Amino acid sequence: MLSKLKELVSYFLFKVGLKSKHSSGGWTIFAPLKIQPEYTNIDLEKKQVTGVVKYNDKVYLSVIVDVQNNKTKVKGNLRGIIRITKPFKKSNYIEIIKSEAEFFIENGITNPKEYYDNH
Repeated sequence: MLSKLKELVSYFLFKVGLKSKHSSGGWTIFAPLKIQPEYTNIDLEKKQVTGVVKYNDKVYLSVIVDVQNNKTKVKGNLRGIIRITKPFKKSNYIEIIKSEAEFFIENGITNPKEYYDNH
């Protein structure tokens, strides 16, 4: 009976827009990614991917993802292009590159541009 009451209260809180203390929260940004990361090295054997954020041929952020060992090395920042990358921050770009690196390694993709052009 108590669990039914908790479910009912949780449902009503959800319906009125309040979060239940049992629900996990989060958010999503729906905004255009004005500067797309480029992938300069995808090594399927070592399971490592290097992604960079460039603007006007200058590399501002370099992210090396070692998928096999779950390690990430980051060099640089977005300070010089923050007005262009808003609302995305350095951490957002790192997460994008990490996520795509895992996808490329899992699916044996060495040329992302060719892959996305054909799919």
